[in-house]
Amino acid sequence: MPQILIMNAGTAQMSGTDLTAIQLSLAAKSAWRSVWLAQEGDLIVSPIPIPADLLSFVGSTLKFDPTSLLLFVPEGAHEQPVLCDVTLRSDALVERISHIVRQNTHWKISACYATEGVARLAAVLGIAKDGDKFALQRGPDLLNRKSHFRQLATSVALPLANGCVATSSDELLAAVTCLRSETGNVILKLDNGAGGAGNIVLTSKKTAPLPGARETRRVHWPTFDPDAVWSEMTTPSCRTLVVESYHLARSMFYLEFEIEENGAITYVNSGDIRLRRSKDRSERALVWTGLELPSDMSNRQRSIAHAHAYRFAELARTLGNRGLINIDAIFSTDGRLLFNEANGRWGGGSVLHSIAARLLGSDYSDSYVVSSVRDVRSSSLRAAIEHFTKRGWLFDDTRKEGLIPLAADQDAGTVECLVIAHDRLSARNLQYRLPR
Repeated sequence: MPQILIMNAGTAQMSGTDLTAIQLSLAAKSAWRSVWLAQEGDLIVSPIPIPADLLSFVGSTLKFDPTSLLLFVPEGAHEQPVLCDVTLRSDALVERISHIVRQNTHWKISACYATEGVARLAAVLGIAKDGDKFALQRGPDLLNRKSHFRQLATSVALPLANGCVATSSDELLAAVTCLRSETGNVILKLDNGAGGAGNIVLTSKKTAPLPGARETRRVHWPTFDPDAVWSEMTTPSCRTLVVESYHLARSMFYLEFEIEENGAITYVNSGDIRLRRSKDRSERALVWTGLELPSDMSNRQRSIAHAHAYRFAELARTLGNRGLINIDAIFSTDGRLLFNEANGRWGGGSVLHSIAARLLGSDYSDSYVVSSVRDVRSSSLRAAIEHFTKRGWLFDDTRKEGLIPLAADQDAGTVECLVIAHDRLSARNLQYRLPR
């Protein structure tokens, strides 16, 4: 069944209306890498043009004719790489898609984020599904807010760090005062700040950057200024912070599930979140280097984490949500399992899992390790393909291992790559050879 792929990462529902330059860049990169979800005959609705060489490479790697894909870039959308609901409801876009849908009645919509606009588009096209009722009431927003996560997770007894929700600077001061004594560190999270971009760790100690935040800030508690921090962190579209005691992670991972239209819950994948220290020692955040699937946990750890996360997925199903949902957690240095947040949308590992399953089989995690590596130096996608081919690193369908460049950011002079190997050591060895 062909699908209409809606590349609407970075929407107001995900990140508010006050997007930074970094968030806009991430939205554009998401559109490029999400092309790897496409299959023969699909229709892609993207906020930005998709390079022809990327479409061609996707088709040749995944063994389908890329010329069968239809690409719609709504007029004016590429001025900002975010596909908003107003654009999805525009008469021009609806008419263009309707013309295609009328030629084949068997279509489905797959969107990064199930917004109200996506649900209304599906209704107009006559391809609405059960979960659209939830989306029409903006239900998925419940599963993409850090404050709502604490409320919902508590109802199904997920283990959480001690914390609370603050909606004013006075509440922020009270929360920090209460929580700072537990570990000496407190994390502040903007309610709709995706990817850790809205998080700050406060500490009284001199320390290297800590994971999970855009900044690790040393403070002298008696002079802590809640008004200044509140003004700095909140935005006109988001006046809510989550405040938690901060626990140092031994491992950071996620678990992803799919809630199918009939309500069945399928475990999709898990992955580790990998970070490194910046070469610039003045940098106050760690650098996100990519994901590694499956997560490197013991069977016991995986079983415990899965059991907890599955309860949250069941709650999301009961609420009416359908589609992918990924749930982030850590094992702290003292061995505690703590859940951080949920995202009811495509996750960072969704594309990686899709590629691996199509190339290696649905049970690939039994025999392979799949890693993403961001910011590999290369002038273009073509240059990366030629470089990897020359060195024998490009993915080989016979050996079932190698590198796949996913998308290029020519302004930055980098590509994101997927590493496929038979074990973690082989994956690491290949990663270390990449120009960074």
